[in-house]
Amino acid sequence: MDRMDFLQAVARTRVFETRLLTWARIERMVDARDIEEVFRILGETEYANVMPGSLRGEDYEKILYAELKRVYKLMEELSAEKIVVDLMALKYDYHNLKTLVKSKALNKDLDELYIPLGTQDFQQIKTAYLAGDLKDVDPKFREALEAATNDFELKGDPQRIDLILDKYYFQHLYELAKETDIPLFVNYVQDLIDFSNIKTLIRLKKQNKDLRFVEEALLSHGKIKKEEIALLLTDSLDSIINKLRNYEIGPATKKGLEAYQRTGRLSDFEKEMDNYLMGLNKPSQYIHFGPEPIFSYLVAKETEIKVLRIIMVSKLNKLSPDAIRGRLRDLYV
Repeated sequence: MDRMDFLQAVARTRVFETRLLTWARIERMVDARDIEEVFRILGETEYANVMPGSLRGEDYEKILYAELKRVYKLMEELSAEKIVVDLMALKYDYHNLKTLVKSKALNKDLDELYIPLGTQDFQQIKTAYLAGDLKDVDPKFREALEAATNDFELKGDPQRIDLILDKYYFQHLYELAKETDIPLFVNYVQDLIDFSNIKTLIRLKKQNKDLRFVEEALLSHGKIKKEEIALLLTDSLDSIINKLRNYEIGPATKKGLEAYQRTGRLSDFEKEMDNYLMGLNKPSQYIHFGPEPIFSYLVAKETEIKVLRIIMVSKLNKLSPDAIRGRLRDLYV
């Protein structure tokens, strides 16, 4: 990957960064009376281009996905290497694969759950899968679909569809990151795997799952050995925090698990995970040659949209501004 190939893309990305939402505008939305006022404030930004003339409160997802779709298309056109964008888009492929397998397995129409994003034409994958002919599907997706389908036919447990496809997703993601040989991308993926494993451990611990189940659920390729995380199953939260303290993600894990201890909400742990991963990306603002600013802009945009979703859902549920502030993530700029 030639870093100079990204010179023009980085220059364009710098312009896009200036259009990211500022904290001042986010604060205005947090203090808004209702979701209609949030829409009015958002209409002052480039989101106006994806906002229809008449809006109902429940239309917020249409706006957010339309903006994400616009941004991914733009960055794909801009990036000298598609793989840089694929690192962020791949999760949508696997979300759609999960939905597809569940839809067929449970004989349910789940079309409204598909997300119109990803690295490949999902409609072609869907058509091939439902026709029982996967020979022209990308080998990684084909293998993942066959594994999840065969497991369901054998065990009949729809929850295992998520478990199996998550494993295939993170394996695929790790291989993409290693292929780029860009330290930021590899670190991002490995740290994401570690956070995901800790989150899985806490969730399964609460469900009183046994060690064998936990070992099967944990992901490979993190910086913390999955076997080490599995052995924390019977530890207290304080003990888990202590044993993970010397890893790079130790301070963020401590903060996230302490918040979870107070509230019982895994979303509070996820907030610290998101903030840590955002911190990894902030140095990309000072890189002038290379793929990192493209990737980090997508991370920034995804986080911005997550923040908007939190605000909009909170307004629909009539949460107070202070309650909303406690859930927001760090922004890129």
